Amino acid sequence: MPTKAVKQVAVDVEGSDAVTRVLLDLLNKFPGLKKLNVRIAFSTLGDTGGIGFFPTSGAVLTRNDKDITGHVRQVCLYPFIVMYRVRPQAEESRIAIKEFLDTLGCWLELQPVAIDGETFKLEAYPSLGAGGRVIKSIARTNAGRLVQSGPVEDWGITASLRYENEYDE
Repeated sequence: MPTKAVKQVAVDVEGSDAVTRVLLDLLNKFPGLKKLNVRIAFSTLGDTGGIGFFPTSGAVLTRNDKDITGHVRQVCLYPFIVMYRVRPQAEESRIAIKEFLDTLGCWLELQPVAIDGETFKLEAYPSLGAGGRVIKSIARTNAGRLVQSGPVEDWGITASLRYENEYDE
């Protein structure tokens, strides 16, 4: 019986590491966290509460072009999830969690957001450090939604960070 060919997915490992650190720092600068007095953790949530950021894969190369001079231009996507775990007490609590996640998503997309009557806007994405990697956009792939229900609920948004990497071989 012939085996089916599996398409290999190329991942920018060094880019994944850089994006993970920068994105975690950026998420923790979200102005909406101040009133909650919490920190977004990397790939972890408490049993009954917390907010965590989870990459769903590494930084996947969606484009990898090399010209005749050896200049390489890559476009990469780094998909991730922000999960908010809580034991909500009422419908209003659930609405507030959804609104928090949606506001975080808007802020990451460089949109102005209103938090407690004050407007905030992320003006530019941070640097990814040394090398030619530059964040071009962050876009949500869904609005805030209930992911898992029960006595403890998980709410989340999924998003994708797009960056470009250029270098000479």
